[in-house]
Parts: sequence; C-alpha cells; structure tokens
Amino acid sequence: MPRYALLFTIILLSLLMSPPACQADSSILWQIGKFDDSSLEFHQGAPSEDPVFVVGTSDPARAWYAAQPGSGTDGRAHPFTVRFDLPQAPSGLYTLRFSLLAHTPRLPLLEVSVNGHRGRFFQHPVLNYTGNDPADRFIPIFSKVSIAFDVPTRILQQGANTLIMTAVDEPAGGNSLITYDALALEHDPARTYSAEATSAEVLPTIFYKAGSTGLVELVDVFVRYGEAPQRGRVTLALGSNQLAQELAAGTEFGEQKIRFEVAEFSSPTTARVTVAMNGRTRQFPAEVKPAKKWNLFVVPHQHLDIGYTDYPPKVSEVQSRAIDEAIDMIREHPDFRYTLDAGWVAEQFMAGRSDAQRKEFSRLIREKRIFLPADYAPIYTGVFNLEAVLRSFYPSYKLNRENGGDFDQSIITDLPSHSWSYPSAMAAAGLKYLVLPSNQDLGPILLLGNPHLNEKTPFWWEGPDGQRILTWYSRHYHQVMTLFGLPPKVEAGHDTLPTFLQMYTRPDYNSDGAMIFGSQVENTDLYREQAALAGDWNKVYAYPKLKFSGVAEAMSYIAGQMGDSIPVIRGDGGPYWDIFTAGAPSVMERETEHRMLSAEKFSTISSLVNSRIWPDRWALDEAWRGILTFQEHTGGSGGRSGTLRGRYGNDVLGTYNARLTEDVLARGMSALADAIQVPTGTLIVFNALNWQRSRLVEFNLGRGLEVVDRATNQVVPIEVLPTSPVYSGGESRGPTRRIRFMAADVPAVGYKCFALRRTANEVPAPPTSAAATMENGYYRVVLDPSSGAVRSIFDKELNRELVDASSPYRFNQYVLATGEQAPLSGSGLSNAVVPAPNLEIQGPKEGRLVSVTKTDFGSVARLESSAALTPGIATEVILFDGQKKIEFINRVQHARGSRGVWRYFAFPFAMDRPEFRYEIQNGIVNPARDVLPGSGKEWFPVQHWAVVEQGGVIAAIVPVDASLMTFGDIIRYTWPKEFGTRKGTVFSYYARGADVELTLRYVVTSARTLAPEALSKLGWEAMSPFELNDVVSQDKVGNPSRPLDAVEGSFLQVDRPGVVLLTWKRAEDEKGTIMRFVDTTGQPGSVNVGSPILSVERGWLCNSVEENQRPLTVSSRGFSFNAKPFEIITVRLEGTPRVRQ
Repeated sequence: MPRYALLFTIILLSLLMSPPACQADSSILWQIGKFDDSSLEFHQGAPSEDPVFVVGTSDPARAWYAAQPGSGTDGRAHPFTVRFDLPQAPSGLYTLRFSLLAHTPRLPLLEVSVNGHRGRFFQHPVLNYTGNDPADRFIPIFSKVSIAFDVPTRILQQGANTLIMTAVDEPAGGNSLITYDALALEHDPARTYSAEATSAEVLPTIFYKAGSTGLVELVDVFVRYGEAPQRGRVTLALGSNQLAQELAAGTEFGEQKIRFEVAEFSSPTTARVTVAMNGRTRQFPAEVKPAKKWNLFVVPHQHLDIGYTDYPPKVSEVQSRAIDEAIDMIREHPDFRYTLDAGWVAEQFMAGRSDAQRKEFSRLIREKRIFLPADYAPIYTGVFNLEAVLRSFYPSYKLNRENGGDFDQSIITDLPSHSWSYPSAMAAAGLKYLVLPSNQDLGPILLLGNPHLNEKTPFWWEGPDGQRILTWYSRHYHQVMTLFGLPPKVEAGHDTLPTFLQMYTRPDYNSDGAMIFGSQVENTDLYREQAALAGDWNKVYAYPKLKFSGVAEAMSYIAGQMGDSIPVIRGDGGPYWDIFTAGAPSVMERETEHRMLSAEKFSTISSLVNSRIWPDRWALDEAWRGILTFQEHTGGSGGRSGTLRGRYGNDVLGTYNARLTEDVLARGMSALADAIQVPTGTLIVFNALNWQRSRLVEFNLGRGLEVVDRATNQVVPIEVLPTSPVYSGGESRGPTRRIRFMAADVPAVGYKCFALRRTANEVPAPPTSAAATMENGYYRVVLDPSSGAVRSIFDKELNRELVDASSPYRFNQYVLATGEQAPLSGSGLSNAVVPAPNLEIQGPKEGRLVSVTKTDFGSVARLESSAALTPGIATEVILFDGQKKIEFINRVQHARGSRGVWRYFAFPFAMDRPEFRYEIQNGIVNPARDVLPGSGKEWFPVQHWAVVEQGGVIAAIVPVDASLMTFGDIIRYTWPKEFGTRKGTVFSYYARGADVELTLRYVVTSARTLAPEALSKLGWEAMSPFELNDVVSQDKVGNPSRPLDAVEGSFLQVDRPGVVLLTWKRAEDEKGTIMRFVDTTGQPGSVNVGSPILSVERGWLCNSVEENQRPLTVSSRGFSFNAKPFEIITVRLEGTPRVRQ
C-alpha cells in the first residue's frame, strides 16, 4: 500500500471500533492496571493456575498476570477471570476497554465471555515507542492494541458478574501471548445499548497469492455487531469483483473477519460492503488502495558476544559450529545465506577447523553465500581512539581479500549508540553499507527519537568530514525469531509482517524492499529449519516475497529504487552503552591505546634507521587484536556462567595488552637508542607527536646522579617525589629515587638526550608553604583543604573567576553518589513506570593540605582526604610557570562497595547557561545540537577535550584517564529527550575496581577563544606521555660511531598545525610504509611532510585499509597533500632510507 495508507487504515480501524467518547456523567466502575503502555504493575511470569481476579479485593501486582498464553501455545485455553459486582440492576451503557501490548510471533484473538455470553475481537496493532514496557526494548514489532466495545446490557446482572478473557489462536501453533496494559469497565447512565448497531471496514492486506487467472490480493472485511448473527452474509463489491461469504454463528456480540481473494487491482478503487444480518441490510462504501508488493530480504545472522553467555573459548567454538551448520544448510537449501557478526568469528573458525572445512567456508564466501562484515567485533565506537576504530577493519579486510569476499559493509550489532566519527571511518576504509541492529536496553535511541531512526531508514549518515554511509537502523537483531518464531512458522509471519512493515510506510519510502535482519540471539546453535523459511513462505504467498540475502544485496536494491529520496542525517549516535567502559580496566586501556600509537611509530622508525631491524609483526598484530577484543562490548564480562567465569575479564586482558604494547615500544626505542651516538648513562626521551613539545617526565634516578640537558650542557632541576620508585635498578649502587623534571623542547616525532652524571651535590629541599594559595602569571588558585580540592581559580588575563562559588562542589572534588535502584532502574525504561534512583550525594571528609612546593617548573600542592567507600584520596595540583594550564592528579583508593555506587570528580565552572562541546575521533559534538534523534544526553565519551563557553570565556578540560563525562549534573537515569539548559559543571565519571588504586588525571585551561587544533594539541599532549629509554652498560661497550645525533633529532616534520600523525607503520603487504593523519582544525588546507630518514620516491593516497587510490605529490623534500575539514588521510610511501650505518 503506497505511503501511509496501510498504517492510516489500521489506525482508522482502531478508532472506528473504539467506544464513543465518554460523556461528562460517565464513570469507571473498575479498572485493573494503568493505561500507560506498561505491564510492569502486574505479576510477571507464567501463572501456575488460571488466575481469578476479584474486583475490590485482589491486588493487581499479585493476582493479575501481565501475560496470558494463547490457546495454541500448549494446546489448551488459559482463561483469565474477573469477578465484579453491580450493586443495582443494570441500566444505561457499559463499555469494556482493553489496552493490550502485542509482541509475540502469533497474534491471538481476544475472546470475551460475560456471564457466559461470548464475543470475539481482533487485535489491530500499532507500533509503539513509549519505552514503558520491558518488551519494548527487545521486540521490533512491539505494538499497542486498543479494543473497546459496548457490553449488551441484558447479559449483565445485579450482584455477581463474571468476565472471562481467553487468547485464541486460529490456526493453532507458535508462540502466542496477550499482554495486558490495563482493562476497565465504564458506565454511562445517559446512553443505551443498541443491539442493531453494525459497522464494517475494508482493509486490503499486504498478502498476495497466485490465483488460477493471475494474482489475487487478500482483502479483509471486519464486521462489528451487537447481537448474535442468526443468519448473515457479507458481500464485497470491489471493481469487477463481486464476492460474498456467510457470517459465522456462535458469538452474541463482537467482531468477525471475512477474508476475500480479490483479483489484483493497481489503483485506488471504490468498494462497497453489504452486510445482511438478521433481516436487516446495511451498506458501507469505502475507498481502498492496493497494498505494496513487498520484496523482503531476509539476512540470517546471529549475534556475537565474546564474553557474555560464556567464556571466550567456548563462545569461539559455538560460533564456529554455527558456521558448520550454515554450510550444511546451504548445501541442503542453496538459496540460504548466512552473515557473520564479526571478523573475530571467521578468524576463530579458520584457526579451529580442518583444511577441507576451511576451503568450503572460503568457497561460500567467494560465491557470496556467506558474508563477512568489516568489523572485528561489535565495539564501543565512541570510546576507541581513531586509529583503533580504523584497525578494527583490518582483520576482516584481509579475510575477505584472501577468500574472495566483498569488503563493503559494517554491522554493529546490539549496541544502541555509535560515534558520529564512525561513518567517516567507514568511508575512509572504502565501505558502503552500515547496519545498526540496536538493542534498546539501557539505550532507548529508537524509542526516544522523533523521528524514530528505524522508521527513517535507510538514510545517508554524514560524518563530520562530509563523508556519507548508507545506513539501515534495525529495531533489534533477531527479527526472524521475533517475526516467525524459532523454528519459524509461516502462520506467525502472517500475523507479524503487517505490523513490522508499518516501519516502512512513510511517504518518501519509495521502495518495495525491506530487510529482515538477523535470525537468532547471541552465541547459539542454529535452527536448521530456518533455511526452509523462504521456500515454505513463497509456496503460500506471492507477496510479500521472501528472499535470503546479504546486507549489500538488500541495501543496494532498496537504495536503487529510492534514489534521491534517501534522507541525509548528521550528528552523533548518542552515547549509551559507553557507560560500561567506565571501569578500572578501561582506565588502563585508554593509556594503552595511545601508547600503542607510539609503539608502532618507533618500531617502524627503527627499521628505517637500521635496515637489519624489522618491527615484530606478531606482537603488533596481537596487541591490536587485544585492544579490539577489549573494546568488544561484552568482552570483559568473562561469561555469565561456567567453570572458567572470571578468568577472561578485561582486567586480565587489559594487563596483557599493556604488556604487549610495552614490549613493542621498549624494543623499538632500544633499537633507536643503539643508533644514537650516546654513551652509557644517557636517558633518551622520545616524543611520538608531530610537533615539538615540553612535558614532565618521571623515572627512577639513583642517588649521586644528576640530569644534564645535552643540548645546553646544563643541569636540569629535578623534583624528588614523595612516592617510592616504581621499580629498582639502574646504575646506582645506592637506593633509587622517584624523580620528576621538565623535558623541554623535545623535537617532533623525535628524541632528546639527557646525561645521567655523577655528582656529589644533593638535591636541595624545595621551598614549601602551608598557604592555601598558588599563583603564576596566568592564574591565582585558592585551595580548599577540607574537601581536598580547589575553591577558586582566578584567570588574570580574563579578569574572571572560573569556579562557581555557589556550587555544592569544589573544583576537582571527589563525589560519591549512592542509592538503591528499583528493579529495571537504569535500563532505559521511562521514568513514568520505573523511577530513577534516589541518590545520596557525598563528598570528601577530613581533608587537609599536606604542602605547597615551589619547583623550577611551577608550584605543586598536595592534599589528602577520604570519603565513604574511599579510604584515601591523594591529590596533586600543578600550576606551571610559563604555561597557561593546571594539572590535577588524583590517586584514589577504593574499598569494596555494593551495587548502586557512582563516582565522579566535579569541575564547577562559573557559567549558568554555557554551550558545551567535546571532541570525538574526527570532529566536535555540541550535545544540544549535533546528535541523532533519541541519542543519550546524560553521559558522553570524550576523546581528548571538552569545553564550556559563555560570555566570551571558554574553559577546557582534558580527561586523561576516564573518558566519560557528564554536563550540568551527575547521571540520574532520567533519559531526557532534550539537552536543554544546564549549569557549567562538568563531571568526570568512572567506576572503581574492587580494592584497587586508580589515578585520574585532568588538565584545565581557559581563554577568550580556543581553536579546535589548540584544544586537540592540549589533549594529545596530556594523553601521549614521553617515552623513556636509558642506555646502560649492557647496551653499549664504549661509545661507538652511530648515525643519529647525540643531542636530539626529529624523524618527521609536518608543517600544518592541527594535522595529527596517528600512525607510521609498515604496510600490511610490506610495500613501503603507511602514514595516517587526521585534521583537527575543521578547515581545509595543504599539508607538507618531510623526513630526514626517508627519501620518498613514490607515494599514494590510500583508503584506510591501505588500498592505493591516487598518486601523491612527492619531491626530494618529502610529499604533500590537501586536507579537508576533519578528514582522515592515509598515505603509502616507498623510498630509500637516508640513514647510513
């Protein structure tokens, strides 16, 4: 049916068959439940016996069950009984009103018996998005059904009355329920019951069959009546068709559906229904439109949860077994297709199957019968850094190329939110199609959105750089199961497909195609019967026609028909499940991801400096796989059950990833150190970023040693830290000290050398003060010892106080929120049915100022405090001389706590109506504006910085370790639909690990204006530590000649500020090296890149999986390219190393 005709007809039918509006003097005699689209107020689960509810006595939460099984579920009726009294003889008009929630594959009739008098009513579902019922989050056809009818007054009686509801399946079979929202009996004494009232409605269905002379469309006529049809006949005149059927006997009121097979008609046609019943005849004219002839592309698939259902090795085998089964199913049913959820599945299969089975798998990929998406695993796209997102495509790219598959699609299953940078990353890799089968639990993006994104599908999702990806937002990922049941039944599809297709009836949906995505939940054996579904269905119906397919076939068909009518949408996918990344392991992993970039760069550079060296490809690949697996959305849960639960948690995986990264990094720096003309007793500081910078470094220094800058031959002032050394060793025979100094002006992608020289001089004790004020040329900072935080920050340049004095929080104050959560609180259900947690906010206690120390790089304040479930908080506040920034370092000790604990650090900026912005991988998000409909608005994953701006003042914060931030308030689980106006407090949210100490670091600055590239520079510097290598006696005998300068050196120069070098790596095919850049300026411009260690002879712009696209402009000085705003640029370079051994 074109445009909104189908949905409009269903809604109209529902309205026509609803009771008249209640008069002013009508009243509700009784009501069970609330008309709120939720069944939560009722008893959940299956009743052990058929329930009986006594009005005025029974408690709905105990005596009335939410779900009533259909008669076809187990072969018997399951009556639900309501007993009620009428104190007086019945008179006037009585109306029964039902609000039902439909979400099972079968759609049963509602049979109602009043004191033994029977009527039947059909459900006419309308898709529902209120988010008030748990099933709304999981079932793509979750719908609301309204049924209301007048009760014949004659069948009621004074005193006791019995109402019985039964869910009737015709034909029997399949999973069937009636779920109750509410029901009520209303009374209007001013009106009377009309037994002669009759109505009829014509509804062309979506179903066509092959008739003897051509296609016939199944057209339903619904007849509502108020007395038993002793004899009755219904005639449908439609075009040249004149068809008639008898009304069935056996009911005294209610509704009947008469189905006619009408010869195909192609345009709107006038129809007439004639109802002859009990000696009376009535006619009902109608304008009817033929339904669309749908082609439905079924994409069989099951979801991957690496650690959710069980420990990863078992998941690996279950998923591999599913591929075995899919291979068998394709052999038996050649039209069957199967789509894997992730590259991880294929990788595990290839590692654990025989050569013959691997070859069969490869053949089916090559023949486009099994499909492998680009993603290594379903990941948290908002938390990963950009290089990690791009690297998530590498394994599947390789597998597709080796086996003849098409590398053209991404599927992010289950997760309900996605970074705005993801379409940019996909486009950079040359991908075309994105499917987002979204779980709405704790992420109601489809429920809150207006419009609902699944009803806006397909759309072009345009990234911050202007690149577009064709996107299909699917309401969950097991649509075959929810539409047809498992094993699938044709009868179920008949009941559910009309509701499902309501999603695709918008006026500009100019296609007869739609995709039914996914057949099963995560990590399960396949139901082999599903392979016969398309054939079984198509034997019954000509349309909708079912066809097994992959994503690309379905989306290219639909896009080909829709053409220019496909809408373009911009904005962030809204953070929801990113909240699961707030734990202690993620703090470690955030640092590991950034250090991995340094490790890859320096291992590659070492191989260019010394041709005998080659990066450890296994270690690099293993580290990247570990990082990708860590950010798989359930990879850290370690299994819900099983004997090995807990052995595969992200704490274990994170430690492994950090160790691998450290190994690659240390080896690369050691190789480079050997190429530098320095003797034993040299500390080499490496800078992986592509600009010169200065930064504090910490390391262990033996007593009797001093640090000398080899560039100036001056002793570098050091600060001896009050903490113990991280490890012992080095050249000194005496005990080591943990020291800190400012390593100044370390060259871009380069190094600087410091001599560790013996001295008899002791490090003088620095000046200390007990004053609670720190000051430099930019800021005056007033400490608040009692809270262990900061009371005031006065910006001297702006002549402005930055801290909100009226806030209940101090600046960089630890905040603990505790509270009891109601069942399902925090699950994404509307607060109308599930209250938000009632939180108690607690701050630190017994805080004190330990010291304020003056150093050569600035001032350092140390404070201590404690709080509930937090025995120790040690805070450093560092105010730099010559730099307009303040660093906060918080070391937090945690006690084991209970569920319902949220932890934050608060930063209350003195702004009452600021604009908030934060950085994503290749762009900037204003959460009040740059978001998709329905996206989360309570917490946000920040890449490198967030800002608040108002009245010509901008303040920025870099969350070094914890990526999640909230704006204006802590997390309340209120699921706001609009961002609204918020005060300028920024909160950094994290979840502790049991009995662990976490370090949470932040950098703050302020100005009248801060360009995006300046903010990115601040963030990258804070999150990319200098890496250290000390040359000891085992490394070198003497100081032999080496090719690299003994003082400092740069391996790469990039002339455009704001273009960040992400990685420099050996190409996957070993043909040259790969550099990847991202623009952070948001402005177009030319970029010139040069390297003193590589003479570039040939170069190409590539996509991000390293396929050459077009030649680069190269010269003896390097190469150049043009960068678009927020563009991701990948280049391949071939040339000759310039360093001579």
